[in-house]
Amino acid sequence: MRLGAGWLLALAVATASVPSLVSAQPADASTLTAAAAADGSQTQAPAPAPPNPAPFLWRVQVGQITHYLLGSVHLLPEAAHPLPAALERAYAHASTVVFESDLASLDAPDMQRAVLAAARLHGETLRDELSPALYERVQRHAREFGLPAEVCDPYAAWFCAMTFEIFSLQQGGFAASLGLDQHFFERASADNKQIDWFEAPAEHLKLFTEMSPKLAGSFLQATLDEDGDPRQEPEALFQAWRSGDVAYVEALDAQMKEEDPALYERLIAARNRAWMPNLSARLKSSEAQMIIVGAAHLVGPDGLVSALRNRGFDVRAVAPGADAAKPTPPVAATTSKAPPKPTP
Repeated sequence: MRLGAGWLLALAVATASVPSLVSAQPADASTLTAAAAADGSQTQAPAPAPPNPAPFLWRVQVGQITHYLLGSVHLLPEAAHPLPAALERAYAHASTVVFESDLASLDAPDMQRAVLAAARLHGETLRDELSPALYERVQRHAREFGLPAEVCDPYAAWFCAMTFEIFSLQQGGFAASLGLDQHFFERASADNKQIDWFEAPAEHLKLFTEMSPKLAGSFLQATLDEDGDPRQEPEALFQAWRSGDVAYVEALDAQMKEEDPALYERLIAARNRAWMPNLSARLKSSEAQMIIVGAAHLVGPDGLVSALRNRGFDVRAVAPGADAAKPTPPVAATTSKAPPKPTP
């Protein structure tokens, strides 16, 4: 699965904050954003699939209480809006909206500075971390963006990989501000709904900063390997989400698991397992919950939908055209910006 662009559909990396991080970089790195915006080239997109009225939306029925799981795409184009009405109804039904992490903190200047500080190499350069062949590929990729070949030299491999992906998405008109997470986070804040999350921002950041050099190199190499794969172009992934093509995302998950099992374990499977106690407890609440996580966290044998069913929960995909929020009314709630109790 394409790292960054594809994984933005599949994973919960700190994508909501990456565009801000890029713009916050020093002058040598901030030129990347300008170059990406100036280059309008992009891979031919596949023919659009018919939209699904309720893409990647599942209903969890617990007694008389109805909860929802929504598979998110963290960055989307303007064409994704307005969102399908079923998603908006599911949101309106919920008292509590739960995200992977605290989006407000991820986008805060302090967090941006923390990420940049963690991404900066000290006493060495990216060339020192990579094999000569992989480093040459990084330089070639930078030139293809119209950038200086050494633009990634001050940064760790994981940050370079994320940065290349963000620029690819920017070229296609994708933005975190248009993604499902940010859309519903802003709505929930404005509507005074309760907001919670599974991972503290610092924990979220450690997914990358505590990668071993070998794993970070694999992350970067996979990004370069998959560049140009039409199945993993941003537009193809958007069309898969919009059409509710669960099999497409499951296949990308399976590919990632086969080709990069350590990355899959770190970024998908281990996190799903860590979230399950918290998620199970939430779904036994008397308040209607809407859980919004990356789409690939929900599907496949390691996904949350399968895990919940294995625990006896009644989880069903919302049928196209169904009224997403008919069963039970929402319960009044207050806004909470405090992080949830740590997952056992």
